Amino acid sequence: MSVDLREMLALWTVRGNRSSRIARARDYINGHEAGSDRLAVTVVLTDQSDDHVVVSPPARVVLADDLPDARELIRLTLERTGRFEVVAEAADGAEAIEMVARHRPDLLLLDLAMPRVDGLRALPAVRDASPETKVVVLSGFDRSRLAHRAMAGGAVAYLEKTVSSRRLVDELLAVGGILEAVEEALAEARVLLAEDLLSGQSARRFVAEALDAWRASDVVHLVQLLVTELVTNSVVHGRSDVDVAVLLGARNIRVEVADNNPVLPEPRDVDETSTSGRGLALVRDLSERWGVEARADGKVVWFEVSRPELQPEDRA
Repeated sequence: MSVDLREMLALWTVRGNRSSRIARARDYINGHEAGSDRLAVTVVLTDQSDDHVVVSPPARVVLADDLPDARELIRLTLERTGRFEVVAEAADGAEAIEMVARHRPDLLLLDLAMPRVDGLRALPAVRDASPETKVVVLSGFDRSRLAHRAMAGGAVAYLEKTVSSRRLVDELLAVGGILEAVEEALAEARVLLAEDLLSGQSARRFVAEALDAWRASDVVHLVQLLVTELVTNSVVHGRSDVDVAVLLGARNIRVEVADNNPVLPEPRDVDETSTSGRGLALVRDLSERWGVEARADGKVVWFEVSRPELQPEDRA
């Protein structure tokens, strides 16, 4: 089972001192994860040149929410994964601007409904204070109401407070590749496909040719499945031409599917008999990493899969 932040906040407000409430929150999280994987694991990268292991540093986060209990619960959720360090907190937009300017974090997790200066009004100043900081909105408002305004102001993602703790962590890890920078591409192939239902088939042929040329045919069926779903989504729901790029890295193969529709999709849980709505859910479940990024001219959905090991005859 996953942990709902609103449910956890309701549990937090039960009478008791701060220590007992923190203990109950930890018990709640751990109880919901009994028998399942942890939310995330610490990234360990092997430096093959020196044959030693380096543990990547956690992403530095500023939390901005007017409710102290909400901030504490989010802090617990993030820091227990080992992937995030909360370096500062803010109770309103003005404090958020100040904390971001002072700490220049990797991430700002920003509520919208705050006193004095709300999140939407704070966004431009936050971007000016620390352009490299990625802003993720975590709001009680439905995304259909305010997500477009938040994205226009510079946010890179919009999450509702009903999000599960696992989803929250996964989304933050995916946003911009915070902890694992996209590796420099060794090779790249790109194609522009028309707004046509047949473009899904064209995308399958395109990625097969690219992967075959790069001797990465072991993952071709997986990549074809995922790219077909994304291209079809762009054509059917985005009503747009589609730009498909395949990038070969030293360890990963990255696929980017861009279109001109600014609406950011979200994965939906569907059953085995569903004939639609499964595209992002498949990407989420079958890829190593994935994400959705807003762009000035639309959006890009990307995913990465591990690059197959080269055989000795391929290394020559």
